[in-house]
Amino acid sequence: MENAEESFTSTQMINKKTILFGLAFFGILAIIVYPTKFGRKIRQKTKMELLGTGLIQPKIEPNSLKAEEIGFNYEGSLLSIKGIPIKLEDFKGKTLFINIWASWCGPCRAEMPYINSLYEKLQENQNVEFLMIAIDEDFEKSKNYISGKNFIFPVYHAFEGLNSSLDTKSIPMTVVVNAEGKVIFKDKGMNNFDTEDFRTFLLTQRKTSK
Repeated sequence: MENAEESFTSTQMINKKTILFGLAFFGILAIIVYPTKFGRKIRQKTKMELLGTGLIQPKIEPNSLKAEEIGFNYEGSLLSIKGIPIKLEDFKGKTLFINIWASWCGPCRAEMPYINSLYEKLQENQNVEFLMIAIDEDFEKSKNYISGKNFIFPVYHAFEGLNSSLDTKSIPMTVVVNAEGKVIFKDKGMNNFDTEDFRTFLLTQRKTSK
């Protein structure tokens, strides 16, 4: 029995190493052919596969982030999933996890399960708000995608466009704003945000008393 268990464990280790080797190979291949459209597709596919391994996580460096903090622009409104306009300024005083996405965006779709699981763990916290902002021209496509995947995080539509703090030429883009209204995290590209470090990062952004 012990030999069988050892054999099974060894097989698991070999399979994992094989998967990681394969992903590394395609990653190197993507770098070599990066200037081509094919190369960019390979790199994106490799990163999407790596998400599930836990090797891709958001880089949180609080000390360096503090030096780059800038004020968040609360101008503008978003449309809720129920069709109600919501002013960004209504979220002042809260820690904001903001994600700019679209239903047609592959990397956006790849990271959403991790954002949803992050939201499930933090949804009871009154100090943190999630703003999943869709930029689809047709908001129905956004809503249909979310409902089809049974995601439960709050979804909004950028029906007025995106202000200076959220405007971006590439998605997904994730921004974290602390309770003081400072941008303390900004990243373009997909990530696994449901990590202990990132959850702690969000939960420790409290408003300081003056």
